Amino acid sequence: MNKLPSRKDITIAAISVLLTLLLNNLIITAGTKIYATNDLRTPTRTEEPLSQELPVDAARTSVEPRSASVWVGTHTSLALTSSNLPVISYYDLTNYDLKLAVCNDAACTSPTITTLDSAESVGSYSSIALTSSDLPVISYFDGTNYDLKLAVCNDATCTSPTISTLDSTGTVGEYTSIAVTSSNLPVISYYDRTSGDLKLAVCTNAACTSPTISTLESTRDVGEYTSIAVTSSNLPFISYYDRTSGDLKLAVCTNAACTTGTSTTLDNTENVGMYTSIALTSSDVPVISYYDATNQNLKLAVCTDAACSSPFISTLDSTGLVGTFASIAVTSSNFPVISYFDDSNGDLKLAVCTDANCTSPAISTLDSTGTIGEYTSIAVTSSNLPVISYYDETNRNLKLYRAPVTVDEGKPNSFAKSTPTNNATITSTSATFTWDAISNATGYEYCVATSTDTCTTWTSTLTSTTATKTDLEHNTTYYWQVRANNAAGTTYADSESFGQFTVVLPPAAFNKTSPANYATNQPATVTLTWAASTRAASYEYCIATSKGACTAWTSTGTSRTATKTGLAHNTTYYWQVRAINAAGTTYADSMSFGLFTVVLAPAAFNKTSPANNAVNQPTTVTLTWAASTRATSYEYCIALTQAACTNWKSTGTKTTIAVSGLSKGKSYFWQVRAKNTGGTTISSGGYRTFTTQK
Repeated sequence: MNKLPSRKDITIAAISVLLTLLLNNLIITAGTKIYATNDLRTPTRTEEPLSQELPVDAARTSVEPRSASVWVGTHTSLALTSSNLPVISYYDLTNYDLKLAVCNDAACTSPTITTLDSAESVGSYSSIALTSSDLPVISYFDGTNYDLKLAVCNDATCTSPTISTLDSTGTVGEYTSIAVTSSNLPVISYYDRTSGDLKLAVCTNAACTSPTISTLESTRDVGEYTSIAVTSSNLPFISYYDRTSGDLKLAVCTNAACTTGTSTTLDNTENVGMYTSIALTSSDVPVISYYDATNQNLKLAVCTDAACSSPFISTLDSTGLVGTFASIAVTSSNFPVISYFDDSNGDLKLAVCTDANCTSPAISTLDSTGTIGEYTSIAVTSSNLPVISYYDETNRNLKLYRAPVTVDEGKPNSFAKSTPTNNATITSTSATFTWDAISNATGYEYCVATSTDTCTTWTSTLTSTTATKTDLEHNTTYYWQVRANNAAGTTYADSESFGQFTVVLPPAAFNKTSPANYATNQPATVTLTWAASTRAASYEYCIATSKGACTAWTSTGTSRTATKTGLAHNTTYYWQVRAINAAGTTYADSMSFGLFTVVLAPAAFNKTSPANNAVNQPTTVTLTWAASTRATSYEYCIALTQAACTNWKSTGTKTTIAVSGLSKGKSYFWQVRAKNTGGTTISSGGYRTFTTQK
């Protein structure tokens, strides 16, 4: 839909008036200052602790600079991809559009700028989260229709987002804050101005076509400045402001749809709780930054349990009018980091906590070039460096701060071992160890031993975060540890907890022994044998008429022999053996199959004539016999005695032969045998005898 033509002609002065009217009850006054509401909500990040000081020359980038007649960059919300690249949603006040800046490098020198929604006045109170595939989802307010809307991106730069209206029951959708569950389903907290309620939209699918809408608190004018986070169990936690009582409150959901839960007042000391921002520690315990309007200070509530029954409340910065537009993240050590606006000086500031309760935060001014630092949104990288989007009011730009280094004056930061993972099985006599790099470590040492008590020999890797250990032994459990050093001290990885792995080597190479490869004339029953494989726990063999058909493996246990019966005549067989243990499988002869050919001996057969003990036979007698299956030739023998029957004569394939020159009145013995390459078969029935006529 095209925008109303009149809005194209609104002057800067008119825009200022329009903003004041639009914000209406959403502004607060302190002294002579006016503070717009903060809608920034940042996904929880848990990484290494930040430094106590940040360099004043850290990178500051104008993500989308504009001329003096153009205003962009309010209502920013920032998230980091899995590659630590910033993605920022924000409001284009000149064109009344929702926009997205996707950074293509860490410094965001040439971001991809996309207009997501330009349907009249849309995009204020934007809040962004990223799915596990780094796809943005953005909740925001439709200022034309006074609705809560959602943009679901289908690619990284959100070229064609799916836009939907989630709630249109009155004036709803200001102060939106979004998070995504482990199933990548959006969950949005927001304010219902018509009823003065805190509301929640729980999406039941990725596009959020039919969200579950619920009112979390409706007793008074509550629900402004919402900020949401979801636990590892996908339970929503929402911090918000109770305007009626001037309190900071927390809604803790006890199921994913938030049909049950509790609402707790965390701070009721005068007028507190605006500009809330929530993050969760690795134990799913909330930490909340917020503004104390009475004293004009930045405050922090650190919960000691998930329900935040007894929070630790502290003032982080009280130098002037400070703490509006606060946004919080936590490091991997669960230390809070808060970006916020210093209204007295018009600066962007950062509070870096050096302990969980933030008893002595390090306060830094990050940008002071003009009036700058409203609408902050913070996240920390995998190296625990802060990344902050914010608004440059002087130049009316969207800007980005990214600290280039981490400075720590103490001993090395906490860190973790990476590989091998704990309780891993190593299938080699060599293992490579890796661990996190620590910016303030001057060197590393590692130790590997068969027990934690004997891990006393430490080997330096200088500044390398990898090491290789050889000569590991089979069936042995090892323990390992790494420590980082600098002049201030030593830090052991994983809070001094050892890693553990076990070496289990695969079976050693071995060979098949019989039948020999390419053996021929094998019988129908073949015995397969093979050499022993060191470390083998068992063996399996396979035999088939082709390599591809060799899929049925039969275990022989620890035996190195197997007998296969019922093999077919004149058939080539392929066979293989493999040795197995817990570490893997080793195939005999480097996976090369053996083969042999079965050729069976001729089948049994009988002699036919002359009959046994026949008499009065002529001196030329015809010998006959039945055919033998598989015979390729026959031989016969005839003599006056069995012992003398040694002269075997071939008949080729004939099963009859005429024998002449016999003596009269003599008894003769005769026999026939069938032959092929598989063997020789003697005719059944033994020798026959006959007597010639006198």
